[in-house]
Amino acid sequence: MSAAHVRVSPAAGLRLDGEPRFAWRGVMLDVARRFRPIAELERFVELLAAHGLNVLQLHLTDDQGWRFEVRAYPRLTEIGGRRSQSQLGHGPRSTLDGVPHAGSYTQHELRGLVRFAAERGIRIVPEIDVPGHAQAILAAYPEFGVGGADTVRARVAEPWTRYGISDEVLNVEEATLEFVGTVFDELCEVFDSEFIGIGGDEARKRLWNEDARTQELMAERGLADEEELQSWFLARIADRLRGHGRRVVGWDEMLEGRDPAPDAVVASWRGPVGAELGARLGHEVVLCPDLWTYFDYRQSDAPEEPIPVGTVLSLEDVATFDPVPADAPDWYASRIAGVQANVWTEHLDTRDRLDYAVFPRLGAFAEVAWNGGPLDWAAFAERLPAYLAWLDAQGVDARPLDGPRPDQQRPGVPGVPRERADRLAELERLTATLRSQRSVE
Repeated sequence: MSAAHVRVSPAAGLRLDGEPRFAWRGVMLDVARRFRPIAELERFVELLAAHGLNVLQLHLTDDQGWRFEVRAYPRLTEIGGRRSQSQLGHGPRSTLDGVPHAGSYTQHELRGLVRFAAERGIRIVPEIDVPGHAQAILAAYPEFGVGGADTVRARVAEPWTRYGISDEVLNVEEATLEFVGTVFDELCEVFDSEFIGIGGDEARKRLWNEDARTQELMAERGLADEEELQSWFLARIADRLRGHGRRVVGWDEMLEGRDPAPDAVVASWRGPVGAELGARLGHEVVLCPDLWTYFDYRQSDAPEEPIPVGTVLSLEDVATFDPVPADAPDWYASRIAGVQANVWTEHLDTRDRLDYAVFPRLGAFAEVAWNGGPLDWAAFAERLPAYLAWLDAQGVDARPLDGPRPDQQRPGVPGVPRERADRLAELERLTATLRSQRSVE
C-alpha cells in the first residue's frame, strides 16, 4: 500500500523521526451522526497533518444522517440529511434533546476539501455504509428496504433520532444494487482515493431472515445464510468499484460470510478478530482496535467525565498500543498496512467536545503510527508539556491531564460505562467463534 507523503511542521513535543513505520496513519471521523461544516473539517485536516498522519476516513452515512450529495437521488440529503432531534446521553436512561439536526456536503464542497487535504499530505477516504446502518437511506427511499415501500414507510419516519444499531437493512433486489452502485459511481467522481469505504459492519439480519422474498433470492443465488448474503452484496459493490480502479475498505464484519473481495483492506476494530482472519486470508489490514483507538470512549472512570461510553481509554492507555508485537509471525506482520483512530460523534456535538475527545490522545496515537509502539511513557511524558502548549496555541480545547474543567463536564447526562476486562472477554469469545466458523487455526 503506497501513500503520498508531504512533510509539514510537526506539532511541538511530538517525536516523528525518520521514515514512518506505517503507510496508513489514519483517523476516521464520523460526520453522519454529527455534521461538521467544511471549515471545521479543514481545521481538522491541518491538525492531522501536524501529527504526521496521512488518512482521513470520512464516515458520511449512517442511520442518523446522510451527508453526501447524490445528484441521481436528491432525497438522500433533502430527507436523509436531517432529523428532528437527537438522543441525549447513552444507555437506557438517555432522553431526546428536541433539537433538530441537519447538514450535508455538496459535491463541489467535497472536491475542494479533497484538494485542500492533498496539499497537506492527507488522503480522504470516503465511506458509504451498507447494507446496514441504512435508516437515513430508507427515510428517503423506502422502496430499497425490506418488506416493500409501504411497510418500510410505516417503520421509518425519518433518520434515526436514537443511537445504537437499527434493525433496518437494505433489501437485495437488483434495483437496490443498482441504486447503491450509482451512489458509489458519483462518490468516485468526487474523491480520488484508491480506497473507498463500504462499511459492512453491524448489519442486523433479522429482517432478511424473516422476509420471504429475501429468502427466495438467497435460494436462487445459492447462498446458505444471511452472512453469505451480506458477503454477496458487498462483493457486488467491490466489483463495481474495481471498475473505477478502486479498492474497498470494510470493517472486519465483512469477513464473516464469504470473502467478498480478495483485494479489500480490512479495518479491524474488534481486537484480534478481523486482523488475524484478514491477514491469514491475504488481506491488507488497518488496525483500529476499540480498546486502544476509539476516541469517543471515556478517558477516566471519574464521575466528572462527560457521558461515560465504552471502556476507559486514557492517554497512557493509547501509549501502550503495540500494533505489531516483536514476536508477531511474519504472515501477520507483513499484512499490517497501518493504524487508525476512530472518532464516533454521537455525543460530540460541538467542536470543543470533539477537541476534548481527540486531544491529547491523538498525540500518543500519532507517535505510535509513526514510530511503532508501545511508547516509552517516561520519554513521552517529558515532551507532553510542549505538546499541550502547542495545542493551546492552535486553539485546541484539549482535555486537561487532571480531568475535565467544569465547562467540559456534562452533569446529569447519563452514560453506560464498560469494564475493560469484560470487553476483553467478549473479544476472546468472538475470536474463538470466528476461528471455528472459518476453520482458522
